[in-house]
Amino acid sequence: MKPLELKMKNFLGFKEETTVNFKLLYEDKIFLITGPTGAGKTSIFDAVCYALYGEGSGEVRTKAKCFRSQLADEKDEMEVSLLFEVRGRQYFVKRIENARSLNKAYFTKMDDDTEALVKIKEVNQEIESIIGLNLDQFKKIVMIPQGEFREFLTAGTKDKSEILKKLFATEEYEKIQLLIKERFDEKKGVEKELVMRFSEILREAQVENRDIELGKDVLNETLEKEQKELNTLKTEKASKDQEVKLIEQELLLGQKENEELEHYLDAKKHHAELRSQKRIYEKKEQELKLLRKISGITHIEIQMESLSREIQGKEVENQRLLLELRKISEQLVRQERNLHDANRNAEEIDNLKETRTRILDLVDKSKRLKEISQKISAFNAELNKLQEQMNHHSKKEQQLKQLLEEEEQVRKGLAESNLEAEKLKSSQKEQQNYLKELGNLFKKMEKMEQLQNNLTQVDRELSLAEKELQQKESKLAEESRKKSGHYALVLRQSLQDNVPCPVCGSLEHPLGLKEIQGFDEERFLKAEEEKKLVERRLSELHATIKNLKANISDIHEEVEELRQELRIEAENASLTFKIGQEEKQKFMLGEKKLAECLNKVKGFSTKDLMLKDLIKSLQQELQEKEKVTELFEKSRSVLLELSGEQRGLLESGVPKEPLGLISKAEEIEKRVQTLYNIALEAKNAYDKSRQYEENLKGKESTLRDTLEQSRVKYAELKQHLLERLQQEELSVEVYNAYRDNVSQIDTIEQEIQDFFQAYNKSKGVFDVLKDRGETLQFKSLEPIQKILQNLLQEQKALQEQVEAKSILLHGLKRAHERLGRLYDEYQENKKVLALYQDLYDTAYLGMNFETFVQSYYFEGILLRANARLRKMSEGRYQLKRRNETESRREKIGLGLNVFDEYTGRERDVQSLSGGESFKASLSLALGLSDFIESHKGSVNLETIFIDEGFGSLDQDSLENALSCLMELNVSGRIVGIISHVTELKDRIPGKIEVKTTPGNGSTIKITGGTKWN
Repeated sequence: MKPLELKMKNFLGFKEETTVNFKLLYEDKIFLITGPTGAGKTSIFDAVCYALYGEGSGEVRTKAKCFRSQLADEKDEMEVSLLFEVRGRQYFVKRIENARSLNKAYFTKMDDDTEALVKIKEVNQEIESIIGLNLDQFKKIVMIPQGEFREFLTAGTKDKSEILKKLFATEEYEKIQLLIKERFDEKKGVEKELVMRFSEILREAQVENRDIELGKDVLNETLEKEQKELNTLKTEKASKDQEVKLIEQELLLGQKENEELEHYLDAKKHHAELRSQKRIYEKKEQELKLLRKISGITHIEIQMESLSREIQGKEVENQRLLLELRKISEQLVRQERNLHDANRNAEEIDNLKETRTRILDLVDKSKRLKEISQKISAFNAELNKLQEQMNHHSKKEQQLKQLLEEEEQVRKGLAESNLEAEKLKSSQKEQQNYLKELGNLFKKMEKMEQLQNNLTQVDRELSLAEKELQQKESKLAEESRKKSGHYALVLRQSLQDNVPCPVCGSLEHPLGLKEIQGFDEERFLKAEEEKKLVERRLSELHATIKNLKANISDIHEEVEELRQELRIEAENASLTFKIGQEEKQKFMLGEKKLAECLNKVKGFSTKDLMLKDLIKSLQQELQEKEKVTELFEKSRSVLLELSGEQRGLLESGVPKEPLGLISKAEEIEKRVQTLYNIALEAKNAYDKSRQYEENLKGKESTLRDTLEQSRVKYAELKQHLLERLQQEELSVEVYNAYRDNVSQIDTIEQEIQDFFQAYNKSKGVFDVLKDRGETLQFKSLEPIQKILQNLLQEQKALQEQVEAKSILLHGLKRAHERLGRLYDEYQENKKVLALYQDLYDTAYLGMNFETFVQSYYFEGILLRANARLRKMSEGRYQLKRRNETESRREKIGLGLNVFDEYTGRERDVQSLSGGESFKASLSLALGLSDFIESHKGSVNLETIFIDEGFGSLDQDSLENALSCLMELNVSGRIVGIISHVTELKDRIPGKIEVKTTPGNGSTIKITGGTKWN
């Protein structure tokens, strides 16, 4: 950056507009700003800095914000403008500040027609981008202000680090270091969590003190041990199951024989009871025949009774009709007189209607007048309301702003909650699929166990059926033996009448009906049929067993496949159910967490919708602001029209209240309606009575004819009843005695039928059970039940042990799988952690990352600074980094010592004298400037400004310092110096002389320079 022309007005000591043309001083590449103390030399540096960045070159004035001249009038504005050049392009910036500290800025590119920048923020950003330095960097590198010249030299490690951070933006390296720590802590936390989860899984499996480095193999020994114990328990349980099966079969056979004996004894007792009641029901059969004869006659008597009631009713109705006819005739005479009187009121009705029409016209106008008054009041209220709405809109705009800010916060919360909910949903879906497959396995196991139970039951039935077949075969063999011994008798029994005998050819068989002694054909056939039934049942049982085994085999394959897929060792539905319950509890806990998260999402969504509705409502309300004025004007126009119409009605004599007129009109209407109703009612009543009289006459004539016909029919039915009694040979006394019991015929018949049906059934059951029942004896089952109970308890205990061991083994296998996955995660994390461990050790052990970078920059600065310091001090001094620190956590390598060639020792830079300190500070500043320019391509340091310090140098040191500054000319850099040292005035021809006059402020004079092109 090269300043070309500076203009100041009302800036610090410069009240009048003052122009500093730097171009006149650039021939010698070095110029001096000189003048008495307090004349305003540093104000020129402040003005350059203020024009570029809006702040001064020194900290004191910048903090005090006192750039406005005390000599300026209250209405005068402070103005500072600067024309400057960067890389051959010229730029112009101007800043203005009024008495109320309101600032303005203006910036433009001299060779560019684009629109100028007028916003302070945009101007500051554009200048910083062009120069390549921010304000802090500019003051440390380009413009070294008075009183701050030695700051960088004597600053401690911490302060020097802050300065370098501002100059080189090394906070980015600090961010990288913090990011490394964050990632390292994250992976370290993951490792800690994985180790903790590893230990938790082992504790669940009742295994302690195992290192995660062993992986899932830590459970192998426990798994093998538990599997062996489970196999042993299963073998014991299978043996116990076989014992239980045999005892159950023995108990079932004893129960069946006891049931058969009890059934036989019940049948024998029941048959004896029914046989004792047989005579009673044979007598009831005779009584039933008599009742059936009577039931064939009672319908005639029923018809007679019905017809008698009908005749009595018709006679009563006929008397009622005659009485009603007399009454209606008298009523017709009265109604005819009333009709004549009503017709005379028609003329009065017409007059009343005409009067009512005139009154209603006045009522309508009065209502309109009242309506107009109400509308006028309403419009006045509406106008007031519209005015309030316009005042209300400004408040709503502020509310809208607050709601938009709140909506942004809610959206962020909603996004975070949705992300968490999606993670939980994914986890729950995986667990739900596992539960679904587990449920499928449970159903198949349950079905398989049901089929196995059915198979066991069918096996028992098969054993019983085989024993029963043996009994049936024995019985049939006995019957066959009897049949063979009496074959002739059996053959004789098979002969039929009029059919030739196969032996003698005779058609008569006198011995055919003799009973066969010792042999019963029915019993033989029954035994044969029973044997066939048992054989058929045996065949069905064998087929059932075959189907059951096939189904069990198919389902067993599916179960095994699912068990392997789900890695479950449970061998029965009960154990699988328990495992499912545990997994379901985990799922329900996850559902609870998901519900809480979804409620949180719902809460944010609800609030977001509520805020959107409120925002939309406010935006719509604010959109109506422009309509309010237009509506206000329209309402006022309508109000004027209504007021004119109101005046016209009042002038025409229309009353304000129509209540009296309405009341009078209503009275007339009521009178008209009353007269009209009287006439109408009289006419309707007369017509109705006349019609009713005609109807009564017709009904009376019809009823009289029907009554005569019914009397004739009753006499015929009475004669027919007597004839039927003679036909059935029944006396009137017998008929009257039994006719009331006719309704019980069905009940008696059903009772008889039920008895003989029960009797025959009991006889058949008794005959069937007799042979088998007489051979049975009651067997005591209590000893067998006690043995079975003990075996079942032992079986249950073994089952519980198997289930407990299976659940434990399942848990161990699940833990084994989880440990495997966890170990894989641990190994993967371990690899990444090793990388971050190296980065963390590098960044945090010893010198941190940011300090390392700053040390690199600082080393480059010192290299260039020492080249200049050796020349200024004639080879005596050299700046060196101080490496030792009191703590490892301090920043290392930024402290400074000075090496003195005269003593051969290092010492603190703060031990340097004033002149030595100036030379060291100037060298460091120039070294910093050289380093920045060489390492930051966006920075072009064409000019450097130095404020004071040369007065502390002796003649030789001054010569050396000036020699170093002159060397800057070689690179084309311009140096501006503020000083009142006489030797500098003599050595530097180009000068800006600053003077001040009390009450008038500061002025400048440029001397010794040449025109710059």
